[in-house]
Parts: sequence; C-alpha cells; structure tokens
Amino acid sequence: MRVTLVNAQVLDGNNVVPPLGLMYIAAVLEKAGHAVQIYDADPDYHHTLLKEIKEFNPDLIGLSFLTVAYQRAARLLKILRAELPDKMYCSGGVHTTVKPVETLKDFNLDFIVVGEGEDTIVEVCDRLDKKESLAECTGLMYLQDGEVINTGNRELIKDLDTIPFPARHLIDMTPYLKPPGIIRGYATKNQTTIVTSRGCPFKCIYCGSHNIFGRRTRRRSVKNVVDEIEHLHKEFGIMGIYYCDDTFTLSPKWVREYCEELKKRKLDIKWGGQSRVDQTDRELMKAMKDSGLVQLDFGVESGSEKILKVLGKGGAGDRADQIRHSFKLCKELDIRTLATFIIGNPEETKEDIQQSFDLAKEIEADYTAFYFLTPYPGTAIYDTAIENGWLDPNLPFSEIWAHRQPELPLMAITFGKEELRDMRRKMQNSFFKKNYLTNTGNISFYSILSTILFRHPTVFLTAFGQFLRTRRIDYIVETLNAEYWRMKKYEGVG
Repeated sequence: MRVTLVNAQVLDGNNVVPPLGLMYIAAVLEKAGHAVQIYDADPDYHHTLLKEIKEFNPDLIGLSFLTVAYQRAARLLKILRAELPDKMYCSGGVHTTVKPVETLKDFNLDFIVVGEGEDTIVEVCDRLDKKESLAECTGLMYLQDGEVINTGNRELIKDLDTIPFPARHLIDMTPYLKPPGIIRGYATKNQTTIVTSRGCPFKCIYCGSHNIFGRRTRRRSVKNVVDEIEHLHKEFGIMGIYYCDDTFTLSPKWVREYCEELKKRKLDIKWGGQSRVDQTDRELMKAMKDSGLVQLDFGVESGSEKILKVLGKGGAGDRADQIRHSFKLCKELDIRTLATFIIGNPEETKEDIQQSFDLAKEIEADYTAFYFLTPYPGTAIYDTAIENGWLDPNLPFSEIWAHRQPELPLMAITFGKEELRDMRRKMQNSFFKKNYLTNTGNISFYSILSTILFRHPTVFLTAFGQFLRTRRIDYIVETLNAEYWRMKKYEGVG
C-alpha cells in the first residue's frame, strides 16, 4: 500500500520537534514493504503539501494530533478531503485513543487506531492490500451501519528493539536542527529527540501517557539506543539528544550501562532528559555528567507537601527536602536543571502557591516554568474536573488546551481564572533573566532573532502584541521562536 502520514503541527514555545511517533509508524510500514510519506503540517501552509500528496497518490492517509491540535487536524482533514475525496482516512495517537468514539464520528474516519500503533497499522495495511476484512484486526475502532465496532485491545510490543529506528529520512530534518533546540535554556544546533522506553509506573493525576504505553516500563537495550545515536551522528550530524522518556533515570543499572557505552564508542554527544527528585544518586549523576549530560528536567510541580500528594507526586519522606537535595547535587556536578511548577490545583491556597514560588527561588534552577493545571482527556484530573463541574464537558478541543502558552487556565478550582493568570505572570516574569539572559548559547540565538526581526518586522509586532495582551515577558521570546521556526521550515530562513 501507499500511505501518507500527517501530523497536525502546533508550535508551543520552543517545543519544536519532529513527529517521532509518526516516524516510528512510517518505519514499521516501510519494513513491511509499504510505500510511505510523512508531513509535519501547518494547515496554513498546505499548498505544497497537497501537490506532493496528490503526486504520491496514497491509498490511506493517517492523521496524528494532540488535544491542542484537534481543530487544526480537522482543518487539515477538510483540506485533504476536498482534493482527495476517494482516499481512506484514519487517525491514531493519545487523543484518538482516549476519545475514540468522538474522534471517529467528528472526523468521519474510516477507522481509528487505539493504543500503541505499530503492529496494528502494519496488519491493517497488509489486510487492505489483500482486500481482507479488518474485523479480526485488534486495536481498531470503526463505524459499520452507524454502529461503533471495537475489535478489542492489542497486546503491547514486548521487545522494543524489534521496532526499527524512526524514519527520519522521510522528513526534512534541517529546520528542526537549527538553534535553539529542544533542551530549554541550552541553545545549540543539531539537537533532536530519542525515546528509550515506553510505559510509566507513576500515577500523576495530570499525565495520560499510560493510555498508550501502559504502566509497566519497557526499555530498549543500551546497544540499540546507542546504535541510533551513532546513526544520527553520521547521517544528520547530531550533536545533542533530548530523551523524551517519562523518566529517563528509572533504571539506574540501565543508565550506567548507557553511560559506559557512550564513552566506549567515544561519542561526543551532549544530552538531556527528565528525571525525578527521588531518583538522584551522586555516583549515577557523576557517570551521566561524564558521558555528556548537560541538563536534567524535574517536574517539581509544587513546594507544598499537601499539593504534591493531591497531584500524585508525594512519596516517602519530605519531598521538599528531596527537591533541595537533587538541585544542590546538580549544581555541585555542574549539571544544568529545569524545574516545572503547576498552579491551579485542587485544594490549593495562596500559601501553597507562595511555597512553590519560594522553593523555586531557593533551588535556583537554570530554567524555571510555571504552568496551569491542564486536565487533558485520559488523565485522572480530567475525570475529576468533569465530575466536580470544574471543566465544561462541551469545551471544544483547540489551542486553548496548550499548557505552556494559554492566557487563562481552563479551570478555576480555588481561585478565579484571572487571579491565577496574574499570579502565574508575576512568578514567570521574575524568572525571565535567569531563564533567558544568563546563557551564552541563548545570546547567540538572540543575535539570529535580531537578524530575522530586521528582515521580518511583522514577527516582532506579533510577539510584542502577545506581550501587551498577556504582560508576560517570555511570551515575546516564545512567539519569536515559533515564528522563527515557521520561517526556517516554510521560507528557508536561518
């Protein structure tokens, strides 16, 4: 079969990364003998997209999108159907999985892939090639005579090493490799993303990754991961890696072997990832630093023990002490840190928020971000919010569900939305200098942005307009970065 895969792109801050999930789907389809093309598509720049898809003449078009991109995906689908009405259409991913019936009906799709998609989509395409029924293919939902047919859950992939590396060769990687890169606050060129594991055992109320990958962690072998790094270094000149795992340090034994393998192969790669404050050990952190680690991201979330327990982040002992210990250790080892905090939580008081602000100032992360609690579908907080009337169940999915850049939170639980907005703005603005003006890599990036501003002054006007509306200084930087990235991809700038 000929398959076109399209990701509905949303630019949120500097989280501009290639569509890793779709590239995995493309890789398994190519391995199975199917022809594939991929697009990371902005609906406002669809003309070249349409021309190339029509020339490719696919049998099946698959959409991927996050909750925040729901309306953008609908626009893309409408554009595609107008030009290619006789094709089969499907979707997959986390939003499709947690809202399957709504997605199936709203988008009028031929079928949807529920859960982990690699094995399912290969079987689908093989069956369609042979003109066989999809009724026995697990992991699907589709409409038949107006009735929703669910073929049942598909077993998760046991051995992740059996999945080929993402099909990065099917997408123009050049725009993604320009600075500032995915490691926030550490601006360099030629950074990209890798995932080494799937599944997370923790039960944070705001996370829904388990809906796709389950609670049990499955991990690729060290050799398989470092082989991919070596491949990226040779094929794309990659010098920086950000690991998208929910918790990169979940297995200290695996991490130690990984660090040893990197050094053994003499791969001079700078890297970063996400950890937990209860998983920092001096010996392990030293090994990570020696192998190229430049930054660890920690979901601190709150300085209040009460709120940490509400969020599902509480553990044995004093969590705040664990937080202080982890950030102190990183400073001693010269490892950059990123700390995220969440406000707008159930049971939260001004004292709780002040404790978060005080802790953020105390630990002095290299990059600090404050977010609103966002009740994404498939999370525990989503269900609680609907039950308690904190969230309108008919609220349309769109860009307002972004957790980084929204002007107002979706929920007002113990504070009004405007009051939460003002508190977040005050805290975020107080960290602007630390986040953006103390890193020489960022300074070089700003010189690039300055050049762009002279060539495209409307970009600055857009960014400044965002600032006037929100009075958040970081909005200028994030808007500039998003607009700069559009130029890199669609206008060849930089």
